[in-house]
Amino acid sequence: MKRLSIIISLLITLVVLTACSKEDDLDEIFTGKTWYMNGATINGMKLNSDIKNFYTDAGARAYYITFSSSTFQGMLSEGTAISGTWTADAHRQTITLTFSQKPSTSVIFDKQIYNILAATTAYRSGKDFLQLKQDDDNIILFGDSREKVYN
Repeated sequence: MKRLSIIISLLITLVVLTACSKEDDLDEIFTGKTWYMNGATINGMKLNSDIKNFYTDAGARAYYITFSSSTFQGMLSEGTAISGTWTADAHRQTITLTFSQKPSTSVIFDKQIYNILAATTAYRSGKDFLQLKQDDDNIILFGDSREKVYN
């Protein structure tokens, strides 16, 4: 009987340990990191190589976002700055970006990227990538450098 209770206790412990989902470390993902745009899906269409060249040729001067503990700043096309505050839920992998002001730009691509960022509801991340997602048809992919392509 004692053996059965030990086995049951071990099984319950195993179930409890596997049922607990690990939360993301938001500081590790966001705080102090600069993420460079390396891909996107806009209105259900993955960006083609011509558009990718547009933002990758900009290098570190454009299409990036940097996070601090509660704020973010970044750049769309060179000279079109963005900034604001962010909050995230590590358990649900949700995120909200609140912009200080809407950037003034006539570049259609900038407007599309801004609209996705402003409506972002979820994130996914790994050691060297960050995905910000409005919905299944509008996703921006970032990497920790420009060399990596995640699309």
